[in-house]
Amino acid sequence: MSEAFEASCSQCRYFKAADALNGACHRFPPVFAGESSPRETHHWRFPAVSVHAWCGEFLPPHVDQMSSTGVTI
Repeated sequence: MSEAFEASCSQCRYFKAADALNGACHRFPPVFAGESSPRETHHWRFPAVSVHAWCGEFLPPHVDQMSSTGVTI
């Protein structure tokens, strides 16, 4: 596999899936998205991203580690 694919948004710690192809990046707080619809209850959004996108902020998902005594560290 290519490096860009391995570090895609779908594999990132900050990615939250919305469906099979899209999701939101939760690396930073949501940003003001404007007042485009009067039906919206709020106008703050996390950036929408594709599962295939990537950026320089990528971090792999956190993996719990066990100590030799069986305690999660």
